[in-house]
Amino acid sequence: MSRTPSTCQRWSAREVRVLHEVPRVLVVDDNAGAAEALATYLSYEGVEARAAVGCAEALRCVKDWVPDVVVLDIMMPERDGYETASALRSYLPTQSLGIVAFTSLDEDHVKETGKARHNFDGYCQKGTAPTALLALMRKLWRE
Repeated sequence: MSRTPSTCQRWSAREVRVLHEVPRVLVVDDNAGAAEALATYLSYEGVEARAAVGCAEALRCVKDWVPDVVVLDIMMPERDGYETASALRSYLPTQSLGIVAFTSLDEDHVKETGKARHNFDGYCQKGTAPTALLALMRKLWRE
């Protein structure tokens, strides 16, 4: 049975509390240009956004700047998105951190990985309009 692929979906009931005056979003992708482009778009939409290339850079970034939501690519070299999500959840003290899988992989494929179920709060397929991703994040933090 074939079903229409989803574009952006909330997966968890985790309540993301915005810890800052302006919501903070960290975009993590191994494609630096894509990460910067998305972070720039989000900044135009009133979000304080930063980009990181891969897990190591993301962990360095959050030492001094704690995001409310992380938009995370799955298919990255060295440490993939599953490992990066686990590392961020372990490293950051907040339980309200939202993590959205932002990947070209389809939703069912990402959900099949058990680690995705408790580490990711939502899913958005790459190629989807950034307005849909932003709408998902706003649902997470209940703007």
